Amino acid sequence: MDKQKTLICGDVNGNFNALFTRVESIVKKSGQFDLLLCVGTFFGDDNSQLDAYKMGTRKVPVTTYVFGPSNPDHAHHYCEEGSEIVPNVIYMGRRGLFNTSTDVKIAYLTGLSRRELGKDIPMCTYEPSDCSAVRDACFRGQSEFRGVDVLITTLWPSGIQQDECQKVDVEQDRLSDLLSWLAIHIKPRYHFVPSKDKFFERQPYRNQSMHQDYRECATRFIALAPVGNNLKEKWIYACSLQPISKMRMTDLLQATTDETPCPYDPEMLKQHQPGKVVKFTGNGQFFFDMNAPDDDQGKRKRGSDKPESKKRNIEPEECWFCLSSPKVESHLVICVGTLCYLALAKGPLTPYHVLILPIQHHQSTTRAPDDVIKEITKFKDTLKKFYATMNMGVVFFERNYRTSHMQIQCVPVPRASELQILEVFQDEAGIASIQMEVLPPYSEIRQVTLPGAPYFHAELPSGEQIYAKTKQHFPLQFGRDVLSSPPILNCEDKADWRQCQLTKEEEEKHVANFRAKFKPFDFTIEDDSDSD
Repeated sequence: MDKQKTLICGDVNGNFNALFTRVESIVKKSGQFDLLLCVGTFFGDDNSQLDAYKMGTRKVPVTTYVFGPSNPDHAHHYCEEGSEIVPNVIYMGRRGLFNTSTDVKIAYLTGLSRRELGKDIPMCTYEPSDCSAVRDACFRGQSEFRGVDVLITTLWPSGIQQDECQKVDVEQDRLSDLLSWLAIHIKPRYHFVPSKDKFFERQPYRNQSMHQDYRECATRFIALAPVGNNLKEKWIYACSLQPISKMRMTDLLQATTDETPCPYDPEMLKQHQPGKVVKFTGNGQFFFDMNAPDDDQGKRKRGSDKPESKKRNIEPEECWFCLSSPKVESHLVICVGTLCYLALAKGPLTPYHVLILPIQHHQSTTRAPDDVIKEITKFKDTLKKFYATMNMGVVFFERNYRTSHMQIQCVPVPRASELQILEVFQDEAGIASIQMEVLPPYSEIRQVTLPGAPYFHAELPSGEQIYAKTKQHFPLQFGRDVLSSPPILNCEDKADWRQCQLTKEEEEKHVANFRAKFKPFDFTIEDDSDSD
């Protein structure tokens, strides 16, 4: 089984040339790596070196992921979550779980703890509710949770510094009990943090289980020094990761001669939620009062701590697809559900080419709430039955690249072409130098890509799903190019929707025809009658 080759570095502090030059030399010596994780502060006081990467005169050699800031002076440099800071450098946000294409699970919670710090720093602090959210994301869909492959945090978990064999001095404000709670629950195989000066690799510790006779995986805790530091301390780390979900239990549980017991309090395993209130003792130590009343003031949705000026929000009244917008072309609407609606596509490939769209403003499937996804799935299942009456299959595809409102394209295709569709997609991807992957069965796009990250995703009549990470210059009409090709719909003149737009009268006729034929399948009619 292929392993994921990963590089991890400490605080960059604006030393971009030192970082990427070193990465280039590692790649030349050891071959290409899949990704680079910057676990510390990415920006510095002087970020002028980044200009060359913005202009394209220098290139980032490995896809690089950057995490949330801990310095408020740097907050304005960050872009929207999932977007590129410069080509091939993606901002992941403050918290989340990222499943790579090889199923490596990377959990992260960066920034400072507001509760333990005693004050809020916009865009740079997290709450106990953030810890719970990361834990829940790791547990979701896992009937037997083994752990995650990587955990990335800015602060060190309290207790990790207590290593009898290695002396390490960590400032008190760099330690967090909240992260101890998170680490003991999600059991990372690797836990990476930035160090202010020296490299530190703790002896592996064996994770604890609620059941004394059950053996858990071990964790390697590694703190990386700042990039290009004068002390010549190690600041970059390379590893090959086999996904924890695909490892044999004998390998996962194999002991090492230097491993230690878990440094965290096992009582935390009994706490379904981390401490509600932090109380300080006279010597500056803190502990959690688990009996304190709930304090939800710090709760916030992911990304809601970003200043409004940095969000590239489009107001509903300005969006072409928000149903409440005056700009929406209402004559294209076929039916309206509770959270989503069905509309005729502009410049349709066939008279039955439609879109599933959320009523409210959601950028992509990966950013939509679960109830919206549930109704999208209901529309898809209904359309499959509808198209089947015409002896047609259906391709659903979404391009989350240079779009602001989610659009699921639904294109009926002849049954005779179904076996060729995957091959045509792969051929077109090869011509356009697009790295396309076939996803594992029953997987979801939200499991393989970051919320907001650009991608192309399609569901084929065969049940197969294809995914591509969209990079700069990704062909905007890629899905239509494939489906309009001779082996499938044979209407290449319609590859670009702008070249085959209908008049308003023609569109109204298409909508009326679709609505009439779709009526026996239209579950939104039942929803309307139920609500009366």
